[in-house]
Amino acid sequence: MSHKVVDYLQLIRAPAVFTALSNIVAAQWIVNEGRVNWEAMSLLGITSLCLYVSGMILNDCFDYHEDCLERPGRPLPSGRVSRKLAWQLGWLLLAAGLVASALYGYKQLLIAFLLSACIVFYNAAAKKRMYGSLVMGACRYGNWLLGLSTAAFEVTHFLMAAPIFIYVSALTLLSTIETSASDKNLLVGCSIGMLMCALTIFYIQSRSPELSAIAFIALSGGGLFVFNRLHTTYQDFSPKQIQTTIKYLVMGIIPLDVLMVLSTTANASAIVLLFLMLPGWLLARSLRVT
Repeated sequence: MSHKVVDYLQLIRAPAVFTALSNIVAAQWIVNEGRVNWEAMSLLGITSLCLYVSGMILNDCFDYHEDCLERPGRPLPSGRVSRKLAWQLGWLLLAAGLVASALYGYKQLLIAFLLSACIVFYNAAAKKRMYGSLVMGACRYGNWLLGLSTAAFEVTHFLMAAPIFIYVSALTLLSTIETSASDKNLLVGCSIGMLMCALTIFYIQSRSPELSAIAFIALSGGGLFVFNRLHTTYQDFSPKQIQTTIKYLVMGIIPLDVLMVLSTTANASAIVLLFLMLPGWLLARSLRVT
């Protein structure tokens, strides 16, 4: 693979791209009860991928001056990728995502527009604020709602997407100290968020008429893994350990999506979603996830 291709893959955080697609597939699986609506899956998947990649590129564009000082090896500050081209790609992909959503319907366009606004707001202003992690959580929440949008919205749909909001908000909170390991309180805050996420999923499971043992076992196993990872990070509170934990948490979005399908439909076939982890982990061997 050429160095130029690797630079662009690093710019878009390629290992994590598959987690955005996983959100759409899982949500679609739920609203279609395990059936596949190829038109919706394709257009909403393209929308999600365009907006996600746009967000990653714009993140580095807005952080250019900071990265020149703290992360000079990144594609933009190192000059391996043109800053002007990155700005153009970021906005072009944002527009492409909106067009793809509009091709499906006005409701999808509205959700994509609100998601785009959250993406730009996070990158331009919110990431340095205390509420920044919540805005990032809102981006993922919007992505899940996009996947659910082909059905008539009910109150349960907004609850169904809550775990991804809590989970991503918590891991984003931890990511704010991935290079400094400056405040253990943020690790504690992340742990509390993960506990809230688990309790929310358990509540959703308890309301499901098709509650299955596999869903409860999956929740228990996933929860133990996450909290063991966080405990290890608390014991060895260093940038390297935090970055490793964040990588696991980001890639853990795909198993979380599978768990949500199991918790709401008891459709064990959703386990095939785990195959989306394979390309992500392969890329993560040589590319940074965050």
